[in-house]
Amino acid sequence: MATIRDVAKLANVSVATVSRVLNGTAKVSDAAREAVLKARNELGFHLNANAKALAKQGSDTIGVLVSEVTDPYFATMVKASEEVAHQDGKMLFVTQGFHDEEREIRAINSLVSHQCACLVVHALAIPDVILTQYMQDYPFMVLVNRILTGFEDRCVNINNSRGMYLIVKELVKAGCRKIAFVNSAHHILDAEERFAGFCVALREGGLEINPELILHEQPSLEGGNAAAEKLLAKRGEFDAVACYNDAIASAILARFIRAGIKIPDEVSITGFDDLPQSTCLNPPLTTITNPIAQMGRCAAELSLALYKHQDYKLPEFKTEVVRRESVRTR
Repeated sequence: MATIRDVAKLANVSVATVSRVLNGTAKVSDAAREAVLKARNELGFHLNANAKALAKQGSDTIGVLVSEVTDPYFATMVKASEEVAHQDGKMLFVTQGFHDEEREIRAINSLVSHQCACLVVHALAIPDVILTQYMQDYPFMVLVNRILTGFEDRCVNINNSRGMYLIVKELVKAGCRKIAFVNSAHHILDAEERFAGFCVALREGGLEINPELILHEQPSLEGGNAAAEKLLAKRGEFDAVACYNDAIASAILARFIRAGIKIPDEVSITGFDDLPQSTCLNPPLTTITNPIAQMGRCAAELSLALYKHQDYKLPEFKTEVVRRESVRTR
């Protein structure tokens, strides 16, 4: 049986580096990571073979990894997954990754070491090569909000690009011509896809993409407040703001109103996710549905079905425009 020293020797790195790569406890170079993973695959080595066996054996626990449980979006996902676990007589073990590669890796390892029977994972920072290894090692692991080549049947996802495209088209149809975009500051697939949808909608509408009106902030109320202050310094240069999510949009809308900006007469604002708070704003937020409750529920059901060797057909998760009052009408 291969040992960690065998992996280190084949990869031409130290044992400590192998441990860091496989546990995600510290940053290493891309070259070192690739060498370690290649050696690991060649040797069939698993850092915690006992934990892997326990995960396959199963327990009364479903493991869930989200970015941050205090975020209403992820709280909704956790609640939906917990309902499935409860119905199956299982408990939920929740960890957080904060869109950070090392923390996401440590979180998955923690779920495995706690003998979780099933894994529902929202991890956007882990590179494909590492995530692929996890998916190969743990056949009951299901991904949320990510498509991984070769494991599409275990991925629960929406079309983020199309969702943002649809909502920005609403702004274009409403006559908005100088549209700002506040994206997530995290280097994650969601952010890339939503920005791509934003760009397509603008180009189709014959509008220019102004780099000065593209901002990157934390996908939170705090991030929205920071974006609002930067946008207020550019007041008059834009007539609409498309936001990465409802949290950012909510904060911007509230701050603009305090600054005396009339929403939507002067500036239109859109969100993404259709969280309950969107209806409580004044004016209520125009946004895009993101069926995270359904996705969280289906991800847990799929993981359980895989564990029990049962068939399960994932439904299509659609994004639709929810028209309220934060976008002007022509």
